[in-house]
Amino acid sequence: MKETGLTNQKNKRRYLVCFLVIWAVQMAAAFYFCTQKAGFHEDEYYTYYSTARTAGFYVEDGKWMDKETYRNEFVVLPGQQFQYGLVRQVQSWDVHPPVYYWIFHTVASFVPGVFSKWIGLGINLFIHGFNLIFLTYLSYIAGGKNKKLALAVTMFYGLTPAAISGVVFIRMYELLTLFVLLCAILHTRAVCGLQKEKQEDGNAAISKVDRLSFVKFLLPLMMVTYLGFLTQYYYVIFLFYIGAGFCIYLLWRDKNLWNCLRYAVSQLAALLLAYLTYPSCLGQMFRGQRGAQATENFLDLSNTTMRFRFFLALLDEYVFGKLLAGFLLVIIVLFLFMYFRRSAGQLAMQGKGVSWWPWGILCFAVAGYFLTVSKTALLLGDTSNRYQLPVYGMIVLLLFGAIYSMWEQCMPQKSWSVYLAAAALVLCLVIDGTGLMTGKVVFLYPEDREQVAFAASQAQAGTPVMYLYHEGADWCIWDTANELMEYEAVYFAKAGSEGPFTDKTIAEASSLVVYLADGADVQAQIDRIFESCEKLAECELQYEEKYCDVYYFHE
Repeated sequence: MKETGLTNQKNKRRYLVCFLVIWAVQMAAAFYFCTQKAGFHEDEYYTYYSTARTAGFYVEDGKWMDKETYRNEFVVLPGQQFQYGLVRQVQSWDVHPPVYYWIFHTVASFVPGVFSKWIGLGINLFIHGFNLIFLTYLSYIAGGKNKKLALAVTMFYGLTPAAISGVVFIRMYELLTLFVLLCAILHTRAVCGLQKEKQEDGNAAISKVDRLSFVKFLLPLMMVTYLGFLTQYYYVIFLFYIGAGFCIYLLWRDKNLWNCLRYAVSQLAALLLAYLTYPSCLGQMFRGQRGAQATENFLDLSNTTMRFRFFLALLDEYVFGKLLAGFLLVIIVLFLFMYFRRSAGQLAMQGKGVSWWPWGILCFAVAGYFLTVSKTALLLGDTSNRYQLPVYGMIVLLLFGAIYSMWEQCMPQKSWSVYLAAAALVLCLVIDGTGLMTGKVVFLYPEDREQVAFAASQAQAGTPVMYLYHEGADWCIWDTANELMEYEAVYFAKAGSEGPFTDKTIAEASSLVVYLADGADVQAQIDRIFESCEKLAECELQYEEKYCDVYYFHE
């Protein structure tokens, strides 16, 4: 039965309402977990430090650093707002491009002197809201304007622990996901548009497409590539694979190289402009510490299986609730059922004329990105989810799309399929809910609440604090920044030095908090403190940090 205009408008409104409800629930969930974030990853501290850097964070052996001096290295100071050249210079010393840090610096510049998790989380929440919209739109156009599929993909993915973890991690990966999704949307929309024109007009429409493609496709893609590359270099990996698939399609469609050349030249121009904006990019990609490490890992064939299994396990646990094998089994069963029914003549071909090119190109790009990143990324336990975050939503789309399309082929007239759809909806919500309620959201660091509370209580009691660090590894001090900011001043000393401490405040202390770097000779440093402080008689290990242990000395 053909839809009337009124019925079509009602369906659109229902679809919009459903999406807005899903979007609002998922944004509320993301916001809730943002409120639960109690601590920071050391890379998150670097985000603050590298976008607000003043004189440069360094410590001196045997010197005190007051609270204001320490804290000022993590905030934009009044009068030092909007210094984008400085931010770019600081990034050139590290391994990342500057766009995300420019955005972070801009927001922080509106609240000078403020150190707050909400600066970074606010940026991520804003971007995440768009990412959910873009994933829905990508699912809609890739699925042949299938609204049910688009809603199902977003509903499931937006509440996965992996998606929420991306929001609460104050780094550039939410922004990278945005540009990867935009890249996928532009390519998918272009392929779908070209396929439609080919079906309607044959090859006569090619010249018309060429005249319009620069404005509708190449120019927007150049902008996305420029910004994506200057956000995170992993963007180029996704662009390479989706570009290769897209060019294969163009060659198959047009039987000439003209469109491929125009496409390639436009992307090279965008990358050249990015290089001129940030010349440090080549050194960071190929000669820097991370670039050399990534190249070594990529060329080492012996680690391929181990690395692939590592990232596949993260995908299974943090996106599919350890049921990825079940989803794949459903796909296999549906495929075999469809194949044998067609072979027996019991199933007619459905959806004749539908192109699988958008799905094939997207699948090639996602698989290429996942495998390449698996070979090059750092293996850092559950925190390595960040590297694959840009394609997690598209993996959900590909799996759900395969299940939905084959189910439609096998059971096109079954009225009871609505009950199976409801059961699948409940299953997806259970998977998501279980993951969220069992502590699968990464980067929250709830243990930091007690540690900061301990630091605050000792600061209020006037207890001196000392940090014994390793020379050359003073960057590890960042990992305890939220605790050290509670004290009025911190005494820094090298953990490898010998002899008593001569500082009067330390020597006369009746109680003392000591941060002792991992790898130090614990007993030697404890004896050194007792030798320096005659009033101290007892030592207790309070808790263990990632890079140090915290001890409490008292009478």
